[in-house]
Amino acid sequence: MQNTDESTTSAAIDQRSATATAAVVVLAVLAVGAAVTFLGPVLKPFLLSVFLYYVAHFGVNSLVRLGLGQRAAYLGLLLLLLLASTLIGQLVSREALTFRTRWPDYERQIARLIDDLPQLEDFLPWGAEPAAGDEQAPADQRAATAKPATDKAKPPAEASRSADGLYTDMFRGGSKQAIDYVFAHGLEYAEVFTLVLVYLVFLFMGSRRLPGKIARGFPGERGEKLLRIGTGIGESMERFMAVKTIVGLGMGATAGIIMAVIGLDYWLLWAFLFFAANYITYIGSIAACIPPILLGFVALPTTGVAILLAVLLIVNRLVWIDFVEIKMSGQQLNLDPTLMFLWLAYWGWMWGVLGLLLAYPMLAAVKIVLTHVKGAEGWAILLSEE
Repeated sequence: MQNTDESTTSAAIDQRSATATAAVVVLAVLAVGAAVTFLGPVLKPFLLSVFLYYVAHFGVNSLVRLGLGQRAAYLGLLLLLLLASTLIGQLVSREALTFRTRWPDYERQIARLIDDLPQLEDFLPWGAEPAAGDEQAPADQRAATAKPATDKAKPPAEASRSADGLYTDMFRGGSKQAIDYVFAHGLEYAEVFTLVLVYLVFLFMGSRRLPGKIARGFPGERGEKLLRIGTGIGESMERFMAVKTIVGLGMGATAGIIMAVIGLDYWLLWAFLFFAANYITYIGSIAACIPPILLGFVALPTTGVAILLAVLLIVNRLVWIDFVEIKMSGQQLNLDPTLMFLWLAYWGWMWGVLGLLLAYPMLAAVKIVLTHVKGAEGWAILLSEE
């Protein structure tokens, strides 16, 4: 009987301990999230360098498997990245500047297309002309439903033009803000990228010594647990970045071929957009389809060719994202979609494009940490899709 009471007491203590641990972990995650948000200007370049470190780590491991030494692999990959970024940066920047110069012409053509779209009032029942039988309605009913005199005095053509102008102004304002944002922050992104490269060099230099330092600083089980967490995050991020890079290259290359064959202007710029936007989970590849499709309806000779381009780009995106990426990633993308969209919205609002880029790796790291903390496994399951 005494043993039963002791086991019951021990189970209750363990349950309270697990609950307390879970509460502490949740509070710690919230505190870290608040600190990361507040220290954004300092942490963004570092987190982006960690993001690129896992991309480079996959490349280094691939070169080592091909027979190169580890130092030669690091040096070769660094030189390759510098060369590729320089060439691609020059080509893409030249295409982007040319596109910006010609944008006013495209804007006027898109505005004319918007003017030709049916107006909202054409689909509303109260916006339609009265039927023939309605003329026989009582005079008081007609008076109650009649439009004010100011509306009668306004010519129909002018009302239509004002509605068209509203849609056109919305388009012009939104497109101007988007283009101005991209080009105004171009120098800022260049500075961040330079700082990221510096961080990346130090990460390469210090990553090999980190496991030994953890083992010496935290001997025993604590050190082993920290190493397991670090290994889990490293393997997950490396696999995620490898899949994203391979799929982005494939999707960008095939989209570029499609656009080049059809004859779309600035196809190299849009192909690079497909590759880069794929790192933004869920919404990046969808957003990358919009500019070339819209431009196709303006710049291509016929509407049929523009529709064909839109269909091919959408099918290309579905094949690479909904088939190839899911098959390659397995459970690496096993995060709840609703939570992921909220996470993307928050970090996109706080950090802009870099926040959208870093949102998934940060949430995946949180999930892996929760998986390895006793008493917090349930929270990791809540973050999962299944």
